[in-house]
Amino acid sequence: MLNPKKQQQIIASISQKELYINLYVTQAIFLGIALILSIVFDQDYHDWKSMIRFNPLMILVWSVPAALLVIVCDLIIWSYLPFNWVDDGGINERIFSTISIFHLAFLAFVIAVSEEILFRGVLQENIGYLTASVLFALMHIRYLLKPVLLTVAIILSFMLGALFLWTDNLLIPILVHFLIDFILGLMIRFNWLVLSKKRNRQMRGEG
Repeated sequence: MLNPKKQQQIIASISQKELYINLYVTQAIFLGIALILSIVFDQDYHDWKSMIRFNPLMILVWSVPAALLVIVCDLIIWSYLPFNWVDDGGINERIFSTISIFHLAFLAFVIAVSEEILFRGVLQENIGYLTASVLFALMHIRYLLKPVLLTVAIILSFMLGALFLWTDNLLIPILVHFLIDFILGLMIRFNWLVLSKKRNRQMRGEG
């Protein structure tokens, strides 16, 4: 397992282009695994059609409050906990700090679609809510030495799985996932998280 310093060195040695290529390749692999497993589990067109139902009101009513809840909790955690507790090794900063808004939206969409299709649409449907949620959380292996970030990933995983379990509509966890990544990506892009942390330190008299 990589220690945080070694991880930062590896991240620093990768160019921005290579970082994005690795990210998109990873998502393509997820989609490829999802396709193969879907065939193995004998999921057909009708199975997928039953999971993807375009009901705008239902999708918004479930997705927007859930995404906002996660974002508010992330802001509180980021603002009040020590930096080394919430530092992911610089990966998110490298991904989002110079990205264009259009690219950010596209990237968040690709990540949300590929990961939710695999973990909710295929794995949760075929091996169960608990196992799929644990596998999704374990995917964030870089958080294993960061208890706070790992806890957040676990809670988010079970929340996304629960939303799919309750609504039986894959578009809902996809939209929640997209909104979380897009809005938090915007906050990193424009340094809103850093400014929020500085303001709270000043309010607490920490300089």
